[in-house]
Amino acid sequence: MVTGQISLDRTDADGLPRQLFLQIRQLIEQGRLVPGARLPASRTLASELKVGRNTVLVAYEQLVLEGYLDADGRRGTRVSAASSGFLGGRHGAAQQEAPIPEPRLSDSARRMMTVPRRDLPRALTFLPGMPEVGAFPHDIWARLLRRAARQVASHEYLLGYAHYSGLPVLKQAVLDHVSAARGVVAEVDQVMILSSAQAAQDLVARVLLDEGDVALHEEPGYAGMSAALAAVGARTLPVMVDDETPCQDLLEGRLEAISPQLIYSSPSHQFPTGKVMALEERLALLRYAQQKDCFILEDDYDSEFHFSGAPISSLQGLDRRGLVIYMGTFSKALMPGLRVAYLVVPKRLVEPMRRCLRNIGAVPSVVVQWALKDFLEEGHLKAHVSRMTRLYRDRRDCLVDRLKREAADWLAPTVPDGGIQLPAYFCGKALGLDDRDFVRAMGEIGVEGSAMSGLYWSGQRAARAGVLLGYAASNEQAIGRGVQQLVALLSKMAP
Repeated sequence: MVTGQISLDRTDADGLPRQLFLQIRQLIEQGRLVPGARLPASRTLASELKVGRNTVLVAYEQLVLEGYLDADGRRGTRVSAASSGFLGGRHGAAQQEAPIPEPRLSDSARRMMTVPRRDLPRALTFLPGMPEVGAFPHDIWARLLRRAARQVASHEYLLGYAHYSGLPVLKQAVLDHVSAARGVVAEVDQVMILSSAQAAQDLVARVLLDEGDVALHEEPGYAGMSAALAAVGARTLPVMVDDETPCQDLLEGRLEAISPQLIYSSPSHQFPTGKVMALEERLALLRYAQQKDCFILEDDYDSEFHFSGAPISSLQGLDRRGLVIYMGTFSKALMPGLRVAYLVVPKRLVEPMRRCLRNIGAVPSVVVQWALKDFLEEGHLKAHVSRMTRLYRDRRDCLVDRLKREAADWLAPTVPDGGIQLPAYFCGKALGLDDRDFVRAMGEIGVEGSAMSGLYWSGQRAARAGVLLGYAASNEQAIGRGVQQLVALLSKMAP
């Protein structure tokens, strides 16, 4: 009897009709109700289950609609012949016991998966790349979001499929910002709005690189760019970043025999070392790109936060031949959850980038874009960056002071002139310690960090071990506790 195999719960949020539909469907898929089996009349089943007849009618109608049942006034309601596909098919009991094979992944996916990236962090203390989101003006942002929702609703064209490369009003606000703050020279149609810096890197790699094409990437360097280059099958070669000169390979001519299609660089605040590329190096990089007829992707990820004087002007502002693609993000200046980044592309790339971005669709909500436009135009970004620059400088100084006083036997911090993180290299008693093991152990005690050796990706150079420590999201008390935890861990793990 069907009734004996059904159990309905009147307190279940699914409701009685939905429960009945799901349970009868399951009986059919499991082969416990076979094709041709007749189900009780709706009145009969309702009476046996002690529910209203309408509950049964709604469930039967949905099962008929989805092809599980056939309803014939003369023959009654029966399990459909189409349901025979469940017997011995992919939903049948015999097949359920068979192992499910691993999915076939594309070459692109396998290459991308080889690049390790951080999953959900377990703590904020020393988390690299994380700003102080608690200091973000959430009340102002909430007000702007509400206002943006009303304003966007009055523009019907914004509620459809227009402006897949970003709202023109936000493009103009972004251009005004980067022109004033970073010396970027462009027109508004050269700005592309995207959902993240990672999406921007992926777009650039897709547009400019075929499998086997050469791309130059800083080493040590950003793993996200390594993933984007791996996904398109680029042949990635390193530009070594040493202790003194981020662009030493170019200045010494070691890359003259290479013909790259793309160069990735973070000249204003190199990731992860924090080095600033000197003017001589910037001009050498531009000359090299012109000679090789290739593009430079300039990653300007956190250069708003500069602690001595004004931020260094962008490489894009020095470019006179349309070689530099400028990339920025609001994840560091505001908060990662905002999910807004941007590209400023050379004029000859505007149409290809726009059309490819349309087919990728990596564009943030129009309501968020409109609110961000108001946030920039009303001066909230400038005020927030000013406040955070002072805060981050104090937190950097606190971290450096505590490391030098308490961890000097194990760690040698590099003191950046800006940004939200710093590398601390193994020294003294910590030499020989595997930084990947150390970072895993850090996570187990509630402290975050990234292994510096993991950012040496080419295998062509000995990695310098250490840990990348974020300081922006940690107050002075958390920094003090975190350093004490690091010292205790180093004392235990150092060889």
